Amino acid sequence: MKYVIIGGAALALSSTVAFAGGYTTPVVEAAPVATAVVAPVVDWSGAYVGGNVNYGSASIDATGDLGDLLEAFGADKTLAEPDGASAALRAGYDWQFGQTVLGLGGEYNFGKYKSGLANGYDAFVGEDVDFEIKNVATIFARAGYAFNDKFMAYGLLGYSWGKLEASVDGLGSEEEDLDGVTIGLGGEYLINDKWSAYGEYAYTDFGDIDNTEGNVEADLHQIKAGVSYRF
Repeated sequence: MKYVIIGGAALALSSTVAFAGGYTTPVVEAAPVATAVVAPVVDWSGAYVGGNVNYGSASIDATGDLGDLLEAFGADKTLAEPDGASAALRAGYDWQFGQTVLGLGGEYNFGKYKSGLANGYDAFVGEDVDFEIKNVATIFARAGYAFNDKFMAYGLLGYSWGKLEASVDGLGSEEEDLDGVTIGLGGEYLINDKWSAYGEYAYTDFGDIDNTEGNVEADLHQIKAGVSYRF
């Protein structure tokens, strides 16, 4: 009899559960998984075009026999110091290898750096003599280090050409070719994936000026601020 009662009670319980819809396993909703936002990797590789504004300061100095003569008389060897603000166009191509950036480029300066004779030589000569350094063009190779996705520091080595024009009131003018090695240091910052801005210092040693028999030489310092559009 006991087993009949227990069996009946079990049957009644199971029927009640079935009638109620049975046991349903509770559904546990999984917490949403946050997706990490990965910053885009910026690559310096590619072509660019742009320009800069710059300030240039040149020095035209006596050397050789003329320099020795001026030194013997205690006179300054600097004959003229052409300077001024200018503008230039630049284009090039960069390749990136890890954090190293290598590039080739060229620049053409549209402006002129001008002055008269320095250190009282205008009074000694007795004529107004004006000097202009113009049409300066440079080809260069540069090597940089990308510290992060935005900033790169670089050095450059190039070769420059230009013209030196000397004019005397009433007597006309004469031009001589200039050429020499250029070295520079700079930094460039990526504003976005298309535009960058840079600052640069460059020094050009033009060496002896043609047709002066080794008695006059010139050099040029430039400070530049520019932008580039990158393809």
